[in-house]
Amino acid sequence: MTSNRKLDVPVKFDSDEAMQRVAQTDPREVTELVENTTKVGSIDALIDQFEDAGHNKERGDKHWFARDMQALLGYKRWEDFEGVIRRAIAACQNAGHAPAGHFKEVFRSTPKNSEGGRPSANFELSRYACYLIAQNASSRLKPVAFAQTYFAIQTRRQELTDREGLDFDKLSESQKRLYLRNQVVSENKRLADAAKAAGVVTGKDFGKFQNRGYQGLYGGRGVNEIRGYKDLPRKANILDHMGSTELAANLFRITQTEEKLRSKSIAGKENACNAHYEVGLKVRQTMKELSGIMPEDLPVAEDVKKIAAQERKRQRMRAIPAQTRIEQPLAAPKADAVEIDLSKDLWKYALLIMSVRPNGEITTSNLIDTIPDYVKLSDDHMAPNESRKDSKFSQIVRNLKSHKASKSNFIYQGYAEDVRGGFKITDKGMEFVWSYFKE
Repeated sequence: MTSNRKLDVPVKFDSDEAMQRVAQTDPREVTELVENTTKVGSIDALIDQFEDAGHNKERGDKHWFARDMQALLGYKRWEDFEGVIRRAIAACQNAGHAPAGHFKEVFRSTPKNSEGGRPSANFELSRYACYLIAQNASSRLKPVAFAQTYFAIQTRRQELTDREGLDFDKLSESQKRLYLRNQVVSENKRLADAAKAAGVVTGKDFGKFQNRGYQGLYGGRGVNEIRGYKDLPRKANILDHMGSTELAANLFRITQTEEKLRSKSIAGKENACNAHYEVGLKVRQTMKELSGIMPEDLPVAEDVKKIAAQERKRQRMRAIPAQTRIEQPLAAPKADAVEIDLSKDLWKYALLIMSVRPNGEITTSNLIDTIPDYVKLSDDHMAPNESRKDSKFSQIVRNLKSHKASKSNFIYQGYAEDVRGGFKITDKGMEFVWSYFKE
């Protein structure tokens, strides 16, 4: 890896959606390897072993020792594994990071053997260092393929949590898709630059180059064949209809092809096309080994452009002061309170008010107090119940919660959630507000 930009490792957010990792090393550089030394049969088993081998630090971070990693990755000789570490350190420096912060050389306090001598060398490794080591290890070892997946996922999660404060475990599928689709756009631009430097210069050449990557990943299918297999419209952008699992697999195909073109100094459009195909094929092979689900068989998702448009609406809505949002953009209520059929339409105005509250939440009592400012109520509605201390109107509001098991109720239908003491609007509810009150 020779790129000077910060390493941007694609991510899969759930364990069953883990994107597959492929090492980019020359097997001839490793002299003595042992197949499956750790006898790991699944990625779940390896994850447990890696976590158990880690050592907790004061801030909650973890570090690993290189000697433990050597055994976990199936290397018999330390001399061979040291070569992997050297390549990982070089990759760290090329990516713009200070190796000293991730690879700390340490020594045993006791000599190698009982007769004395020099203490054996070791390294204290960060999670990022472990990722780089896995990337530079030999793909002929089965534990290496698993380790590439594991450390890529965990390292990227930690980077984004530190930098952006995002907890991807809590993101919805739509939010994951939006993030990954944007990543694909930016990484495809870098891939185009790398392909151009390799000799892919015309639009026709680049179309062939892109198709070869898809053919490797999708079992020989190019863009048109993928559309047909997934029953997509003839002009649909296949990336816009991918779920987060499929997007992440393609993101890895894109980033690793770029790295391979640059690091191997590949020249010639045919060689570039072949490199793209080979990376796609390796990702496919690893997907088959780890999950058994091929990318073409993953579910077709709603057009991501629709999700992006919905998110832009929500962002615009959040940018407008609350009272202005109610009175102007949504055009309801007007200057005077509106008259509605409470039994049929009260829930719509309840959603309208929730939509401008912090976190979309409101207490039942607050909703009772607020609705009369916007909805016209008759004297009969405000009259007290003979059998209760509250009014008929307040009872109608309370029924929005107490009747949540009814199929006609807005909670049952997914427009709002029943939270302690009140209500919370959902994404479906927000979309309804924008649609219903847009005029």
